[in-house]
Amino acid sequence: MPVTPCFDPTTGSSGGGPPAVSASLYNLTPEIIDLTDGSWTLEDPDSLVDTVSFAAGFNTVTWNALAVGSADYRWASGTVVRAPRWYKDLQINGNAITNGDYLIQMVRTELDATVNDFFQRIVCGTCLDPTSTDTTVIDGMYGTVSKNTGGNPIYGVVANNAVQSNGGATLVASNATIARGYTSMGTGMYINIDATDTATHTASRNGLNASGAAASTTVKLLVGVGTGGNTTTVAAGNQQRFKVSIVNLTTDSGA
Repeated sequence: MPVTPCFDPTTGSSGGGPPAVSASLYNLTPEIIDLTDGSWTLEDPDSLVDTVSFAAGFNTVTWNALAVGSADYRWASGTVVRAPRWYKDLQINGNAITNGDYLIQMVRTELDATVNDFFQRIVCGTCLDPTSTDTTVIDGMYGTVSKNTGGNPIYGVVANNAVQSNGGATLVASNATIARGYTSMGTGMYINIDATDTATHTASRNGLNASGAAASTTVKLLVGVGTGGNTTTVAAGNQQRFKVSIVNLTTDSGA
């Protein structure tokens, strides 16, 4: 028959030890991404990043010159992307997350629209191979924001190389939720909000059904910067300033 503890092994009091208590999942605090904290690796095929700095929750990326525009520097177009990106292994409480795990990620994206030097895009989310220039191999699912110099910010999600998004003059941020796992890219959805935390738009974008990578492949976090148009050029010293925050959760697939 099973043995029931009668005494707490730590204090000696009757009744046995206290039950295990899990950490609360209520009102989790997002982690603000600091690209200068030493944990990120920069992959920059064409040496377009001059410097990156962090202050007051915002990352500021200063560019070298991009004299000739190309779709290759866009995160939401074509099969090739040569735009700069930072990456690292995705871990939760010291556990590496793999392509076979079921992952739920929240990405909050906020653009400083006063830094308005060129038609820009920012992405933040998960991928499998951040060092590749092939969008299918990268296998990315991201929250995103773009802005042309004369337009409003446009927030949404990117799945592989396809974007779903909405823009507006009152938008200040977007919360994207991405579910991926079991070797599938999964789905990303977003809720765009104004300064009163009122939702203005919501939509979703499905990823590819199967990533093509093994279930044991380590999932990576990725933050990418780039241009918004096929012919967009960038002058030396032009900048992007943005704040991105994340929450990562996994669930037991056997539950």
